[in-house]
Amino acid sequence: MQLSIIIPTKNRPQILSQTLLAICEATKDVESEIIVVNDSVHPINLPLSGADWIRVVQNPKLGVASARNFGARLAAGSLLLFMDDDIIANADAIATTLRLHETRQWCCVNLNWIYPPALTSQIQQTSFGRYLIHYGFTTLKGWNRGNHWDEYDLFATDGITSQYLSMRKQEFDLSGGYNEVFPHAGFEDYEFAKRLRQQGFAFYIYPQSSLWHNETDRQSINLWLDRRRRGGQTRRVAAELGHSEVVLHYPAWKSVLLYTTGALKPVLLAMISALPGFLILDKLKFKLIGLLLAEAIFKGYNQSSDNRP
Repeated sequence: MQLSIIIPTKNRPQILSQTLLAICEATKDVESEIIVVNDSVHPINLPLSGADWIRVVQNPKLGVASARNFGARLAAGSLLLFMDDDIIANADAIATTLRLHETRQWCCVNLNWIYPPALTSQIQQTSFGRYLIHYGFTTLKGWNRGNHWDEYDLFATDGITSQYLSMRKQEFDLSGGYNEVFPHAGFEDYEFAKRLRQQGFAFYIYPQSSLWHNETDRQSINLWLDRRRRGGQTRRVAAELGHSEVVLHYPAWKSVLLYTTGALKPVLLAMISALPGFLILDKLKFKLIGLLLAEAIFKGYNQSSDNRP
């Protein structure tokens, strides 16, 4: 078998259904399997189209790192493709992924992703959506802000994202896989990439083949902030594992500011919601959203290990 596609998921049935329909169509001419790792106690209903080569396995409440490792252990393909449950792939992306690994060893490859046009158009109507676009949360290029980016050809990069990540199964097995200490998605990619780099892996991004990142169910500012909080938790885990470069230091004045922001969070959210969505007010709203973002990371980073879900 050429390809094993591993998709961890948790409580996103409609988004997952769209992802599975797309990946089944994209792989119909490829020797492949799709392994959905369910990190929830709720069952998954498969789409009728392509269900014959989709395998669902249960891995409830053990986290995304554990889910990816579990899927990889079950995989029969010589090439692994880790995909988030909101990535809409296509046949060109799959063919490109296979081609890029034909002659390359000890490497990981990310393809480019962007928000679908309809979603981009939708979020442009709100200040929060414009904030996401302005600060690069809606494209892989934006996530790599400040790093080298080549619009036209495969290029080397310093890190990885498991949103759409391919590597040879044999090499993944030898790497030791993802560190399952991480409770959520976030810095598990950072820690994994650091170990892979030490083992001699190279990382690449191919910008000419694009995927849709279908986050249509995650456009609530509350949900977005909660994910940033969980990212803060995973950053703290990475720091506790000895990665001193990710340690966050908060001077007393900043801690007081962020504690106060947390106490005022309902008021600040109400202000963002109540103020008209005029472009002229974006600068003010962006500052409020940025402050809430800093508070969410602060809260997650300083949350007691005993209280982490």
